[in-house]
Amino acid sequence: MFAKHHYLSQAHHNAAHVYVCFIDGKLAGFLSVLHFPHPIVKNMKRVHRLVILPDYQGAGFGIKFLNEIGKKYKNEEFRYRIVTSSPSLVHALKGRKEWACTNHGRKRDNNNITSGSHNRITTSWELK
Repeated sequence: MFAKHHYLSQAHHNAAHVYVCFIDGKLAGFLSVLHFPHPIVKNMKRVHRLVILPDYQGAGFGIKFLNEIGKKYKNEEFRYRIVTSSPSLVHALKGRKEWACTNHGRKRDNNNITSGSHNRITTSWELK
């Protein structure tokens, strides 16, 4: 149901924790979170997918959804981050004091890969 509204491939990681949000009893959003495997950073969770259905976009529901799920992980003493190249999400995150931009730039494509976020400007954000 949400795949056609996401700019990345339809493949979804099986290990992701999946959350959905409802507004007035209607399904409005999907968010999934993965543990971030890193040899040094042991306590990081990363948003794998965030999709807000078109009827609910632009009203702040995506940020509220991100924040609510982020609070859960912050309470469990995890760091919580998202990487995005979506202009509307970047704009929304820029206006939020609870989010810090940790990286901004273009990922280099050294293998001529055309899927994912290669060759697009991406930003990384972490919930404070």
